Amino acid sequence: DRATFEIMRSSQAKVWSEAALESYLNDLDTAMAEGQNPVAYKYAYMMEQTFPDEYERIKNMLPPVSPYKLSLVDKICDYYGQWTFEAYTKYPKLTSRGRPITTKAAGSGRWAAVDNYFRSELLTYSERTLLLCLSDTEAAFKRSENLVIAILENTAKAYGYDSIEDAESKL
Repeated sequence: DRATFEIMRSSQAKVWSEAALESYLNDLDTAMAEGQNPVAYKYAYMMEQTFPDEYERIKNMLPPVSPYKLSLVDKICDYYGQWTFEAYTKYPKLTSRGRPITTKAAGSGRWAAVDNYFRSELLTYSERTLLLCLSDTEAAFKRSENLVIAILENTAKAYGYDSIEDAESKL
């Protein structure tokens, strides 16, 4: 539903810098002007893991991903992978309500796991946006801030909990 979508997207957006958000908005404006659909691309990229046979039939219809862009995505995903495991360990009740963490845990043809979902979305971003997101990610890591937990905190508060701990204790 729309309310859930808005909570999830705004919770994630709150961890990015203004520069990253502006760049992402530019990505969306550019896509719209070019008749592209990044949401469709994201779900298509997810199919590489969830429905590999079907993905093989459509992969040539997707925008090419440069090795450089892929390296940026992989770097961001490495940080988020670590953070996701930490979040799932610290907040098992809250996180059990979401997607499986890894594609391996999700299995083929069912859910797109957290790693696949996030990676596939990042593949739709421009290199400029990815560089800004990587900068934000590395800065958070240097501050010992877990952005996955920050996103979950934002989400918990948007649903009316006082904190992520409050949500965890009441679930």
